[in-house]
Amino acid sequence: MDKDDDPIAAFGSIEEGDEPLKSYMDTALFDTLDKQEQIDLLTPIFDHITLAGVDFDLKAQDSATGKRYVLLKNEEVVEVFVMDNKLTDNILNAIEDNKDDD
Repeated sequence: MDKDDDPIAAFGSIEEGDEPLKSYMDTALFDTLDKQEQIDLLTPIFDHITLAGVDFDLKAQDSATGKRYVLLKNEEVVEVFVMDNKLTDNILNAIEDNKDDD
């Protein structure tokens, strides 16, 4: 997916718009990472999870200091992340590090 593609395409139908991403967005960070920047960070993560298969899942949890992103593999916690400008790289690296060697 490149910048010209619709980042929402990876998450659902056109009717849903950016609704599937709303639960993953950290509105407390909109001063530093606005909505579009967060969409740009989250999109490649979900694209990669889709390609990696059903083993991986990402859950967003609210905390006192903002959202926490829990990467799961086969329903077991792999790692916990916070939203920052390295979120995409951090999660993609964790997925790669935890893929099964077939």
